Amino acid sequence: MQVKVDEELVRHIASLSRIKLSDEEVKALVEQFNSILSYFSKIQSESSDLPIPSPMDRLVDLTNVYRCDEPRRSETDFTTLFPNKEGRYIKAPKIV
Repeated sequence: MQVKVDEELVRHIASLSRIKLSDEEVKALVEQFNSILSYFSKIQSESSDLPIPSPMDRLVDLTNVYRCDEPRRSETDFTTLFPNKEGRYIKAPKIV
């Protein structure tokens, strides 16, 4: 199924987009849209012969990389970055 774009359709899309187009621009867009759509139909017709891959088919095996989660103390004292603090706790404004 191939859709043909005409000047009326381009002008309608331009009005919906609130774009002002000259006659030359409309003609150029008609040619460009038809070229794009013909390319899509060509791809669609050629891809109809190909088998549909299952969702689990992959070209490369995927593996997860895990690392051990080891607790450790930070070497930086981040409380020095905050002006409002009480001891080792950071004071923040109340959010309701």
